[in-house]
Amino acid sequence: MNHRIIHLLLLLSVVALLCLCSGCRVSDDPLPRARQGVVDLSALDLQQADPIRLDGDWEFYWKQLLTPADFKAGQPPQTPGYLALPAAWNDTLSNGRKRESAGYATFRLRILPGPARQELTLQLGELYSAYRLWVNGRLCVENGVIGKNSTAEIPAQAIRQTRLQLDGQPLELLLQVSNYHHRSGGVVGPIRLGATEKLESAQLKQWALALLCIGSLLVMGFYHIGLYGIRKKDRAPLYFGIYSLLWAGSSLTSNATDWAVNLLVAHYPPWFINRFDLICFVLSLPVGYSFFRTLYPAEFSRRLQQITLFVALVATVLGLILPTMAFTTIVPAFYLFAMAMILYCLVMLLRAMRTGREAAVLILAGFLVMGATGINDMLYDLQLIQSVYLIHIGMFIFIFFQAIALSFRFSRSFYAVEQLSGELFDKNRTLEDEMAERTRLEREIVNISEEERRRISHQLHDGLCQLLTGTRLHFSSLRRQLSDVDRQKPEVAEVSSLLEESVNHAYDLSRGLWPVEHDCNALSPSLEELTRRMAEASGILIEFRQQRTCQACTNKGVTQLYRIAQEALTNAVKHARASRIVVELACLNQGQLTLTVQDNGVGRDQAKRTRGGLGMGIMAHRARLINGNLTVTDAAGGGTLVSCIIPCDLQTTEGCAP
Repeated sequence: MNHRIIHLLLLLSVVALLCLCSGCRVSDDPLPRARQGVVDLSALDLQQADPIRLDGDWEFYWKQLLTPADFKAGQPPQTPGYLALPAAWNDTLSNGRKRESAGYATFRLRILPGPARQELTLQLGELYSAYRLWVNGRLCVENGVIGKNSTAEIPAQAIRQTRLQLDGQPLELLLQVSNYHHRSGGVVGPIRLGATEKLESAQLKQWALALLCIGSLLVMGFYHIGLYGIRKKDRAPLYFGIYSLLWAGSSLTSNATDWAVNLLVAHYPPWFINRFDLICFVLSLPVGYSFFRTLYPAEFSRRLQQITLFVALVATVLGLILPTMAFTTIVPAFYLFAMAMILYCLVMLLRAMRTGREAAVLILAGFLVMGATGINDMLYDLQLIQSVYLIHIGMFIFIFFQAIALSFRFSRSFYAVEQLSGELFDKNRTLEDEMAERTRLEREIVNISEEERRRISHQLHDGLCQLLTGTRLHFSSLRRQLSDVDRQKPEVAEVSSLLEESVNHAYDLSRGLWPVEHDCNALSPSLEELTRRMAEASGILIEFRQQRTCQACTNKGVTQLYRIAQEALTNAVKHARASRIVVELACLNQGQLTLTVQDNGVGRDQAKRTRGGLGMGIMAHRARLINGNLTVTDAAGGGTLVSCIIPCDLQTTEGCAP
């Protein structure tokens, strides 16, 4: 399918999601509103109708905490003012000037219900920071502790519901509110009245949806941090994991979810909620930006990343040291900065999508929903629009799209890994075949070399050696025929000596080329002969020892073992400056044949030998050909110890081959 079609479908799905979210807005159907402190609900069947909002003009008594006793005479203590709820009192004018957010007041509303007897529930939402509610003179709800200054007030935030019995008589609501810990004072959220079952059901649905979103954020957060722990080179999962956990913390303690933290924690410090919520929100901005920049560094500015981090750190520090009232007062400025950053990120993600960046279209689609719901919530929190909080839904959709992007990314990675693994397997198999073939060829070359040595040895033995021996015998016969004077001439003695030496040298060459004869006692006599000849040639004491429990050795590796012994002896004679060398052959029926060559020379470090010489490499190569283990170490007491151990099939060492 064409990429443009995919992009269009995804964007259309985002538009559809936004349309669904728009269905959460406040209904525009005409409902009764309070006028001059009275709301007439007599025309409604509140048991059947949806819960209504008690919006409209409530009696408003600024800087007074009035009780039902103050209204017993039927007249208020003073002429009331009116405030259209929901609204913050600091957004209204008093004597031509806006009221300050810190303060206290009393709100009063009379409800005219229908004649039928009804059991209803009254729900109070966002009232900052503490309040008390009387219904017909009875104290029904108390949230926090009312106070006339910040020291006396103990703030609390929670959704409260109280059940009411209506018998057709007017209902009086008297609400005291004090605020010294939030930028918005008064009733900023709707107060609802409706059937108990419907209100409680709606509240449970709201909390269930909120906990679902929060749980998803927690799972995604720890999951991505775990991914980073597995592969630390990619920091994108780390940033997204932290981002998800920050939003989970913010959502848990936010009014957007009706303070879902109250479902999990019974008691916490009064100042905890607002600060924790806002600090998590503030820190999520640079972390989210870092996530985008890690994915698309060409589109997202590094300088802006540093600016975002600086602003967030400053806001966090202020949140920790400033009073709650002062901190919440600077939040609108950070809201403006956050909205600007959301728009910037949307533009950069769109650019990344157009340039074909990996998974950019999915991340853009999810962030478009989250950005729209985030802006909605910030504007609603600033009381600039009438809506409901949607950020937890937006975050859920965002992590859903990000999870799809991650699955695509991992699918491609796994596919690439599978391809590479398959190619690597094929190459390894080819390499193993080539190595096996190379080893076979090396063994064949060595066998051919040994066979050629054997052939030359036999030719020397059967040809040149025989000719020289015959020549020496003829010369001996001729010498006997000479006169005594002629036999004493130096020339005759010299020729006799040369013939003797030539015969011995030819036989030595023949034995050196092919020492291992095809008989049951081949290896030991060959090694013994080798040590004898090396001792005679060098003048060094060379001993040969053997420990054999088998009668014969038909191991195919004995020829290579002889060559290793020959090279080790040559090295010891040339370089070790030794006075004694011991060659030992041991086969103790343990499935191993062991050859050791030990000298009492100067040791490896001081020996005058070529660094990394050819002889050592040849010995190691011969050991590999027969699956042997060659080691060269310093001997105890000084000198060098060369050891080679080869596997030995016990079945081939019990007797002579037939």
